[in-house]
Amino acid sequence: MVYYSFIILVGLLVTSSCKQGHQKSEIESAMKKYDHLIQKMDADSISLIFTPNGDLGKVAHGRSSIKKFLSGFANLKVLSQHSTSDSIQINEDSSIQKGSYTQVAMISPGDTARLKGDYVAKWIYNNNTGWLLQSIMTKPRE
Repeated sequence: MVYYSFIILVGLLVTSSCKQGHQKSEIESAMKKYDHLIQKMDADSISLIFTPNGDLGKVAHGRSSIKKFLSGFANLKVLSQHSTSDSIQINEDSSIQKGSYTQVAMISPGDTARLKGDYVAKWIYNNNTGWLLQSIMTKPRE
């Protein structure tokens, strides 16, 4: 009887000490942060949500390039930014998220654009900073 109790106790200790896997809610939260930063159009903070060698579509590679590219839109005012996930696949410390987005932006006074499309985001987990974007690709819809 003592032997079985010992085996059960060891099994419980091993199970509780194993690292729990990442949750889809972590990716959802990281994307909500990205949406918030896009709405603020904070080029510095947006660039830091990417890995050092991250890609913003095919237009910018690396944080400094992403920051420079986004700084070119300083006059753009994003009125709303919202994304929805269709799927999230997590494999250890990486994830692929697919979904759709909608954005309303004021290009100039009286000129508002309503954009929507699909996206694929590749995330990498960093123990110091959490989830970072390796890349995000968007495809506008008509």
